[in-house]
Amino acid sequence: MKGFATLLVFSVAAGAVGYDYVVIGGGVAGSVVATRLAATHSVLLLNIAGPPPTRYNGPVMTSDELIVKSNLSATPGMLTRIHQPGYNPVPQFSTSDTGSSPARYLGGSSIVGLSLFLYDMDKDWAPGWDWNIMQNYMLRSDIQPTHSPAYLHPLTKDFLKAVPEAKPTPLSQRPDGTKISAYAAYIVNKNPQRLTILENVRADRLIIEGGMCRGVYVRDLAKGGHRTIMAKNEVIVSAGYLFTPRLLFLSGIGDAKDLANADIEVVQDLPLVGKNLTAPRFTPISWHTKTPTLSQMMGSPISKAQHPAVPEAFQSAVAEATVPLRKGSIAQFMPLYYSPSSAPLQYSLQGEPWPLETNAFTVLVTMTTEAKGEIKFDRDPNVSPTITHAPLTASDKRRGDKAIHAAEELGSRLPSEGRVKHTQDWSAVYDGRGTCRMGSDPRTSVVDTMLRVHGVQNLRIVDGSVLPSNTPYLAMPEILMLAERAVDLIVDVATYAVKDLPPATPLLAAVSGEHEPFPNMAMAGKRERSSNMATAISPWMVAVFAATGIFFLLTGSFVATFVNDRKTQAEADVYV
Repeated sequence: MKGFATLLVFSVAAGAVGYDYVVIGGGVAGSVVATRLAATHSVLLLNIAGPPPTRYNGPVMTSDELIVKSNLSATPGMLTRIHQPGYNPVPQFSTSDTGSSPARYLGGSSIVGLSLFLYDMDKDWAPGWDWNIMQNYMLRSDIQPTHSPAYLHPLTKDFLKAVPEAKPTPLSQRPDGTKISAYAAYIVNKNPQRLTILENVRADRLIIEGGMCRGVYVRDLAKGGHRTIMAKNEVIVSAGYLFTPRLLFLSGIGDAKDLANADIEVVQDLPLVGKNLTAPRFTPISWHTKTPTLSQMMGSPISKAQHPAVPEAFQSAVAEATVPLRKGSIAQFMPLYYSPSSAPLQYSLQGEPWPLETNAFTVLVTMTTEAKGEIKFDRDPNVSPTITHAPLTASDKRRGDKAIHAAEELGSRLPSEGRVKHTQDWSAVYDGRGTCRMGSDPRTSVVDTMLRVHGVQNLRIVDGSVLPSNTPYLAMPEILMLAERAVDLIVDVATYAVKDLPPATPLLAAVSGEHEPFPNMAMAGKRERSSNMATAISPWMVAVFAATGIFFLLTGSFVATFVNDRKTQAEADVYV
């Protein structure tokens, strides 16, 4: 009973003043940021769904089938419509149609991805975001890649011998062949005591008053209705490259013309919200083979009945070897036929009806493009956004032709029964960057280099949407680095940057403090003083909590009733 009383008193007190930080989105970035901040601050993490089933702590191939059995895109407003050249429009982005879906579970894309861990070391996102700095945050991450995968298919081993420049693809994989998720590595393993998770909520609008973000308005997907959640220090949006710009748009932050057309009041005119989407494009090249591929190693009903299951092969990451081609393009060897008929990138065993018919290996070409995409939003949060990928430019097509030719030469080094014939279209990978990109100019970016949304106080974005990079790799490793760095920036002391000074401020005036600092500086100082005050009076707070705890112990029936009604994520305590 004593433990319950302490929890109750703490929760009521925290609800009365708000949590220090509210993190919206429990994907890769949100898991990292919420866990790290909760080491020293009270943090509320909001997510559309709860923890993933424990069976996701398994090898890639088994988790693929878990994804297909449970369509993660079912929440109203959280589907995705995709339009891209070469493919019929995808009216509703669901696993049954395309084999892929947004990741709603805690851990996000680290749950549903193939655990590939490739990234570009030649990065220079912005001042203070170069590789010399970012490599330190990669080393800090609790998810580290292995270059010695638990399993390589015999065909992959032959490919590595035939192509000396090829290497096994680095993976976020444990020694036992299971993949590591951000949920497991951070939230579960760190188990931060000051972190509260509220699931089954959808963020519909940020609460912005006087140019300051104070909280978020969420829809309760379990009970219905909306609730208001307040933050004492900052709101951190980590909803991903698709839903982060959607939340900004619904909150009046975006292109003023687009907001006006949607009949949404303009809070901050930032023309690049939802624009500048960079997503790698891929195309598969396949060869028939007599050697059994993964399609004949899964057992019935995926493989034909005459092909027994080979459980060791469940550990395959599918794209088992990687070869750098020209700048901005790679080729990856896959001991599996990869059907190009569906887009975007389908999961490993969904390219054909079961049992799988085609026994072939694939060289998958992936490249960056000049062509960009954009996202369109509706004012109704129940209406899902639409992604439109622009056609390849003439330069993209020339680069793509060269990459295909190089991949054909690589694949032909293995014995085969001839090419699998199909059209050579380029599909966008369901993985994006840049829709809230960082930069110094509000006309060409959404957040500054401290990840603060231009023109709005106490609001940051920490996820792949801020990345200005354009690489052929999946974004997860970059997001891990970004999130680790973001925590240092969030808890840092108040700074007095030149960008925060009023125009034409003389140097001596800046030194003497004659001119009032811009709001970001003032609020940072206020937050720091508030933190110091809380530290100073903490013994008094302990005494108050103890006295109130005794009171609740004496009214045990009330406590018992309250605790029984209380959900594990402390839903009732976080709203003010």
